[in-house]
Amino acid sequence: MLRDRARILRAVGLLLTLAAAGCGSTKMSSTPRTGTEQLLLTNAWDDALSKVDFRPLTGVPVYFDNQYLTSIDQGWAVSSIRQALLAQGVLLRSKPEQAQWIVEARVGAYGTDDYNLLIGIPQTTMPVAVAGLPTGTIPEIPLAKRSEQQAVAKLALYAYDRASGQVTWNSGTSLATSYAKDVFIGGIGPIQSGSIRGGTEFVGVKLPRISDPGPLSGAVDPADSDSKFSAPSMPRPASVSDQDSFVP
Repeated sequence: MLRDRARILRAVGLLLTLAAAGCGSTKMSSTPRTGTEQLLLTNAWDDALSKVDFRPLTGVPVYFDNQYLTSIDQGWAVSSIRQALLAQGVLLRSKPEQAQWIVEARVGAYGTDDYNLLIGIPQTTMPVAVAGLPTGTIPEIPLAKRSEQQAVAKLALYAYDRASGQVTWNSGTSLATSYAKDVFIGGIGPIQSGSIRGGTEFVGVKLPRISDPGPLSGAVDPADSDSKFSAPSMPRPASVSDQDSFVP
């Protein structure tokens, strides 16, 4: 027994020695665009596209002309439209001369807005008033702080007959938004929520679902954020105050 304990102690000591002598490193890098921004934009785009009804084009040989479709995530936008056309029974053709109708798409808006609200003392720079007195910057002292990023996507499509040049179908304008919100209370946070997240999180831990007044305008419910053909949710009531907006 004593020999077994001695062997165990020697083995533990050897492991501790190796651990103390070893070292490790992790390489961190950042992409030009944040994952949050990309999710906000592509989710807003998907929600706007899900409102378009392509059924009037079902069974028609169609060529999709994307030359007027310009956006940051152009590859995602073009591919998602092609998928939506195919999913609703449209016959896509690879060349214009093989199609009966030509479908064009355009983007009216595709970007993000930032909104910030602070309850407390903002960052202040002390002016040089009297020689000899200290100057500098006083950091902000927040009691509560909220930052929200919202993405908006607006698109429209139409089709025309290749032979006659007459318009045969018009989708109208489709508009959708998505949002992400971070809340700090007494310097503790961020408490994260939004349409791109599956709930409210704090330090990576999901919190129980609570009532959320929603984004600054209409957005898709978090539970439906992955749905490509779901109905839009109701917009945020105008009566919601800034104080209510601090709810995660």
